[in-house]
Amino acid sequence: MEKVGIKLRPYRANDLDAMHALDVECFDKPFRFSHSAMRHFAEAKKARVVIADDNGELVGFVILDIEDTDEGQFGYIVTLDVSPGHRRRGLAGLLMQEAEREASREGCAAVVLHVSTGNEPAIRFYEGRGFVRSYREADFYGRAIDAWVFHKPLLPADE
Repeated sequence: MEKVGIKLRPYRANDLDAMHALDVECFDKPFRFSHSAMRHFAEAKKARVVIADDNGELVGFVILDIEDTDEGQFGYIVTLDVSPGHRRRGLAGLLMQEAEREASREGCAAVVLHVSTGNEPAIRFYEGRGFVRSYREADFYGRAIDAWVFHKPLLPADE
């Protein structure tokens, strides 16, 4: 997958500092990850990380965690970050499309994610991508900061 000048590639350990810096730029304190938490999620055994690289500069990423439950396997979007200078160009959609493909290839029946109830642009983005609001999770981001849980069923990957 490529947009002009942008290549999607897998995570490398030397991406961590740039990922954390972008997360700090993208999100206010209650919604951002510490450096150690970012490493934990990016380097987890079942993590799938897609990096958007613009001529050597990390300009976006998505972290997908493959989770096993009693109901089967699903993909959980840990975070989706796009640098402010690269927004509104389809990059977030491109990253999500690749994350959904990864989840489907792994045999996931659905992708799940959390969105702050006050983040209307993100809510519109995910609903526009076919995600359905499931329920409200109280205090997900901290005291009195609730999240909507969204899910999107996936079609099996073409083998």
